[in-house]
Amino acid sequence: MTLIYLSGAWVVGIYLGSKFALPLALILIGLIPLPLLFFFPRQRKTIILSAICLIAVFGGAFCFQSSLPSGDESCLQFYNGQEVEIKGMVNADPEVKDKATHIHLSATEIKRNNDWQEVSGDALLFVPRYPAYEYGDVLQVTGKLETPPQLDDFD
Repeated sequence: MTLIYLSGAWVVGIYLGSKFALPLALILIGLIPLPLLFFFPRQRKTIILSAICLIAVFGGAFCFQSSLPSGDESCLQFYNGQEVEIKGMVNADPEVKDKATHIHLSATEIKRNNDWQEVSGDALLFVPRYPAYEYGDVLQVTGKLETPPQLDDFD
Protein backbone atom coordinates (compact mmCIF):
# COMPACT_ATOMS: atom_id res chain seq x y z
CA MET A 1 0.00 0.00 0.00
CA THR A 2 2.94 2.30 0.67
CA LEU A 3 4.04 2.12 -2.95
CA ILE A 4 0.55 3.14 -4.07
CA TYR A 5 0.63 6.21 -1.82
CA LEU A 6 4.08 7.22 -3.05
CA SER A 7 3.16 6.66 -6.70
CA GLY A 8 -0.03 8.64 -6.29
CA ALA A 9 1.86 11.47 -4.60
CA TRP A 10 4.42 11.51 -7.43
CA VAL A 11 1.65 11.69 -10.08
CA VAL A 12 -0.13 14.46 -8.17
CA GLY A 13 3.18 16.32 -8.00
CA ILE A 14 3.70 16.02 -11.75
CA TYR A 15 0.18 17.36 -12.31
CA LEU A 16 0.76 20.27 -9.92
CA GLY A 17 4.09 20.98 -11.62
CA SER A 18 2.30 21.24 -14.96
CA LYS A 19 -0.17 23.78 -13.56
CA PHE A 20 1.96 25.85 -11.18
CA ALA A 21 5.58 27.01 -11.10
CA LEU A 22 6.58 25.77 -7.66
CA PRO A 23 9.99 26.69 -6.22
CA LEU A 24 12.36 23.86 -5.34
CA ALA A 25 12.52 25.01 -1.70
CA LEU A 26 8.96 23.72 -1.20
CA ILE A 27 10.35 20.19 -1.14
CA LEU A 28 11.46 21.01 2.42
CA ILE A 29 7.77 21.05 3.43
CA GLY A 30 8.12 17.28 3.58
CA LEU A 31 10.23 17.72 6.70
CA ILE A 32 7.44 19.48 8.63
CA PRO A 33 5.71 16.29 9.90
CA LEU A 34 8.94 14.82 11.29
CA PRO A 35 8.92 16.72 14.64
CA LEU A 36 5.56 15.06 15.32
CA LEU A 37 7.49 11.83 15.86
CA PHE A 38 8.45 13.09 19.33
CA PHE A 39 4.84 13.76 20.34
CA PHE A 40 3.16 10.76 18.69
CA PRO A 41 5.61 7.84 18.77
CA ARG A 42 2.85 5.28 18.12
CA GLN A 43 2.03 6.95 14.79
CA ARG A 44 5.61 6.62 13.57
CA LYS A 45 4.80 4.86 10.26
CA THR A 46 1.99 7.27 9.39
CA ILE A 47 4.10 10.35 10.09
CA ILE A 48 7.09 9.08 8.12
CA LEU A 49 4.85 8.03 5.22
CA SER A 50 3.16 11.44 5.14
CA ALA A 51 6.54 13.18 5.14
CA ILE A 52 7.82 11.01 2.29
CA CYS A 53 4.57 11.55 0.34
CA LEU A 54 4.95 15.32 0.69
CA ILE A 55 8.51 15.07 -0.57
CA ALA A 56 7.25 12.92 -3.48
CA VAL A 57 4.58 15.51 -4.38
CA PHE A 58 7.05 18.36 -4.56
CA GLY A 59 9.71 16.12 -6.10
CA GLY A 60 7.27 15.20 -8.89
CA ALA A 61 6.47 18.88 -9.46
CA PHE A 62 10.17 19.72 -9.65
CA CYS A 63 10.82 16.76 -11.96
CA PHE A 64 8.16 18.02 -14.39
CA GLN A 65 9.41 21.59 -14.32
CA SER A 66 13.02 20.56 -14.85
CA SER A 67 12.04 18.45 -17.87
CA LEU A 68 10.70 21.50 -19.70
CA PRO A 69 13.06 23.06 -22.23
CA SER A 70 14.49 26.39 -21.21
CA GLY A 71 13.32 29.24 -23.40
CA ASP A 72 16.28 31.56 -22.98
CA GLU A 73 18.94 32.64 -25.45
CA SER A 74 21.51 30.19 -24.07
CA CYS A 75 19.50 27.26 -25.47
CA LEU A 76 19.84 26.34 -29.14
CA GLN A 77 16.13 25.55 -29.33
CA PHE A 78 15.39 29.26 -28.81
CA TYR A 79 16.60 29.92 -32.37
CA ASN A 80 14.40 27.34 -34.15
CA GLY A 81 13.01 28.72 -37.39
CA GLN A 82 15.88 31.18 -37.85
CA GLU A 83 18.93 31.27 -40.10
CA VAL A 84 21.93 30.88 -37.78
CA GLU A 85 25.66 30.25 -37.74
CA ILE A 86 26.86 27.89 -35.02
CA LYS A 87 30.09 26.30 -33.85
CA GLY A 88 30.15 22.91 -32.25
CA MET A 89 31.70 19.48 -32.00
CA VAL A 90 30.58 16.27 -33.66
CA ASN A 91 29.44 14.26 -30.62
CA ALA A 92 28.72 10.90 -32.29
CA ASP A 93 30.01 8.93 -35.22
CA PRO A 94 28.51 10.40 -38.41
CA GLU A 95 25.91 8.21 -40.13
CA VAL A 96 26.97 7.89 -43.77
CA LYS A 97 24.03 7.32 -46.13
CA ASP A 98 23.93 6.94 -49.94
CA LYS A 99 23.94 10.64 -50.82
CA ALA A 100 24.31 12.42 -47.50
CA THR A 101 25.78 12.18 -44.02
CA HIS A 102 23.87 12.74 -40.78
CA ILE A 103 25.97 14.49 -38.13
CA HIS A 104 25.05 14.99 -34.47
CA LEU A 105 26.54 18.36 -33.51
CA SER A 106 26.82 19.59 -29.93
CA ALA A 107 26.61 23.37 -30.28
CA THR A 108 28.91 25.54 -28.17
CA GLU A 109 28.58 29.00 -29.74
CA ILE A 110 26.16 30.92 -31.93
CA LYS A 111 26.82 34.06 -33.95
CA ARG A 112 24.48 36.94 -33.13
CA ASN A 113 25.01 40.49 -34.34
CA ASN A 114 28.55 39.63 -35.53
CA ASP A 115 29.42 38.43 -32.02
CA TRP A 116 29.82 34.85 -30.78
CA GLN A 117 27.77 33.88 -27.70
CA GLU A 118 27.77 30.66 -25.71
CA VAL A 119 24.90 28.30 -26.38
CA SER A 120 24.04 24.71 -25.50
CA GLY A 121 22.05 22.14 -27.40
CA ASP A 122 22.31 19.51 -30.08
CA ALA A 123 21.57 19.73 -33.78
CA LEU A 124 21.24 17.06 -36.44
CA LEU A 125 22.99 18.15 -39.63
CA PHE A 126 22.31 16.78 -43.09
CA VAL A 127 25.46 17.41 -45.15
CA PRO A 128 26.88 16.07 -48.43
CA ARG A 129 28.71 12.76 -48.16
CA TYR A 130 32.06 14.35 -48.99
CA PRO A 131 34.16 15.71 -47.34
CA ALA A 132 34.06 13.04 -44.64
CA TYR A 133 33.60 14.11 -41.02
CA GLU A 134 34.63 12.25 -37.88
CA TYR A 135 33.71 12.13 -34.22
CA GLY A 136 35.34 15.04 -32.37
CA ASP A 137 35.63 17.38 -35.39
CA VAL A 138 34.88 21.03 -34.58
CA LEU A 139 32.60 22.55 -37.21
CA GLN A 140 31.25 25.98 -38.02
CA VAL A 141 27.99 25.69 -39.95
CA THR A 142 25.31 28.01 -41.30
CA GLY A 143 21.70 27.04 -41.90
CA LYS A 144 18.11 27.27 -40.78
CA LEU A 145 17.26 25.51 -37.53
CA GLU A 146 14.09 23.45 -37.77
CA THR A 147 12.05 21.91 -34.98
CA PRO A 148 12.12 18.12 -35.36
CA PRO A 149 8.77 16.65 -36.43
CA GLN A 150 6.64 14.86 -33.85
CA LEU A 151 6.40 11.24 -34.94
CA ASP A 152 3.02 9.53 -34.50
CA ASP A 153 4.40 6.38 -32.92
CA PHE A 154 7.10 8.01 -30.78
CA ASP A 155 6.69 10.34 -27.80
